[in-house]
Amino acid sequence: MSIAEMVVKPNRVSLKGLPPMAFQHPLDLRATENLRKIKGFDWLTSKFVEYGIERIEYVHHVGGAIRVGPKQYSKHYAMLLACCEILDVPEPELYVMQAGVNAYTSGHNHPFIVLETGLLELMEDDEVMAVISHELGHIKCGHVLYKTMARGIKPLLEIAGKATLGVGGLVGASIEAGLSAWNRRSELSADRAALLVMQDAQPCITMLMKLAGGTERHVEWLDAEQFLNQARAYKEGLDDKMSDRFYRFIANMGASHPFAVERSRALDEWVSSPQYNQVLLGNYSGIAQLSRARVCPTCGQAAQEGDKFCSNDATPLPVH
Repeated sequence: MSIAEMVVKPNRVSLKGLPPMAFQHPLDLRATENLRKIKGFDWLTSKFVEYGIERIEYVHHVGGAIRVGPKQYSKHYAMLLACCEILDVPEPELYVMQAGVNAYTSGHNHPFIVLETGLLELMEDDEVMAVISHELGHIKCGHVLYKTMARGIKPLLEIAGKATLGVGGLVGASIEAGLSAWNRRSELSADRAALLVMQDAQPCITMLMKLAGGTERHVEWLDAEQFLNQARAYKEGLDDKMSDRFYRFIANMGASHPFAVERSRALDEWVSSPQYNQVLLGNYSGIAQLSRARVCPTCGQAAQEGDKFCSNDATPLPVH
């Protein structure tokens, strides 16, 4: 059996012509719109590109990591090709770097993905493939420039502050807060991309479970169903009270990702949604418009005429 046959399951369907809007989470779309409205954001974005910070990141990884290819980490290269085929994304460069349990994407004009060695040690093959497809989701959705900015914004804000006698620092604080909020919500769309590639929620959930608290030594004692039960209980226990929503907001401030439990809950809800099933069937027509229409900001389920609350999870629906 070839390496490609080992990682590519024949029952997975390729999503040719898939538009990003067909699966982007409503919270991601809303946060992107809000981010672009912040005063000074366009200027900061142009400076980020002008100063070549993303190019510096590229040079750092070319020189300090292993590039994945047909004869180097060939199994992972086959995973990359399979994920690109399903999501209909041009092949980016893929690197493996000696570090912790993490993965990320950089390079707006020349995108590349980095897998850290700690993640490869902790994850099973299907979970690694879910991670790769998650990162490809960021590329597909056009997240890469803002994701790179989120990692390297502080030096630019310091320059802006000094150049404007502190005024730029005040504007920069609002940009940093908006970028941080967007950064977390963009992960929900990338998680959906992983689910669309794997076409099975199990490796996506176990991947998130291991990110939350997995170890190599104790992996046999982990239970994905119990983790999902925790995710469902988290929603039921916290979302219904205004005070708990406030505490959750405080707990998330400054974080680059939503809690793994929250991400699992969102995937658990989306996998049963009409939107997910229509995407897998290739029925993209109208789904992109649906993403901007009246849909639940939590699970993405479409609202019926006259609905004020989501029929799936009772979340208040946006008013148009």
